[in-house]
Amino acid sequence: MCELLGMSFNLPVTPKISFKSFRRRGKKNPHGWGLAFYPDKSAQIFKEPISAMESLLSRFVENYKEMKSKIFIGHVRYASVGTKSYKNTHPFQRELNGKEYVFAHNGTLSNYKNLKLGRFKPLGETDSEYIFCHLLKCFEERGINNWKKDDFEWLETKLREINEYGDFNCIFSDGEHLFCYYDKEGYNGLCFVHRKPPYGKIHLADKDWEIDLAEEKDPRQRGFIIATNRLTDEAWTSFHPGELIVFKNGEIIYSNLRSPSEIQPTPLTPIELKILKILRTSPHRVSLRKIIELSEHSPQEVKISVHSLLCKGYIRQDSRDKVKWHHSTATFYTNPSKRKEIDKLIKTDP
Repeated sequence: MCELLGMSFNLPVTPKISFKSFRRRGKKNPHGWGLAFYPDKSAQIFKEPISAMESLLSRFVENYKEMKSKIFIGHVRYASVGTKSYKNTHPFQRELNGKEYVFAHNGTLSNYKNLKLGRFKPLGETDSEYIFCHLLKCFEERGINNWKKDDFEWLETKLREINEYGDFNCIFSDGEHLFCYYDKEGYNGLCFVHRKPPYGKIHLADKDWEIDLAEEKDPRQRGFIIATNRLTDEAWTSFHPGELIVFKNGEIIYSNLRSPSEIQPTPLTPIELKILKILRTSPHRVSLRKIIELSEHSPQEVKISVHSLLCKGYIRQDSRDKVKWHHSTATFYTNPSKRKEIDKLIKTDP
């Protein structure tokens, strides 16, 4: 059965994608594998219409050090429509309005050719690529260049219409957003987990993929991993049937079936707010030692809060520091892009 993998982070990561156990089970996914990412505005895709257990390319990808991106899309194929060939192997790729879209689908659709195509035409025979081309036609007709909330709402309606033709889970991206839709009848599965430092290895329950983020040292790094099957040892959250979730820069920015309170980041603690006040009212960067002194909290409490603020993107460590963030001489300042939000937070804080 086909499987999907997606990743959205606030900063580029270099995960090690391991195919070791995947190779051992390749007979169950014999028709292809693919992995897409965005080294810059352009997408790069590695894919083959063979089992990864037979693939020399998968061994290369496993050790490819230059694979750095905020967004990743992976797919393991068990063919239901279309022959075993490169043209039918996911993910698929097209350009629209100066953006490169990448698309992968899990499920089988019937009578889908009732949906109209525009200038985008499939190269292969799959229902998946046909639907991708249909969606691009719809995006072009709507004139979407920079996605907005009303576009997300419109997109959810379009995906629901496609879902009427059969089983439909999909993940796609324009290099900025990661769009993830789960079948309205709950076909197969789709779930997500929030990841932040310290990282370790992540094993999917079926062991087809292994993602190692252990080398990521930046305490600001955070994001989400989306997969067909949940992990064995972390608190994964299942998508609701018929749910569209849009991720951007490692955050959930839209869901048609969750309230704003469900997708907003955890509120800041009193200690975090106090640290922001200290940094915001200082004309210069402030050392961790000074923050501890001014906050009147224990060093451990302050370190935990500083780390949390780094992860949430509210503060930054000065790039001139020669020490790690938890050293007493490490210095910090507020993120310029967050200062308006910070000013509102500390102004309303009692």
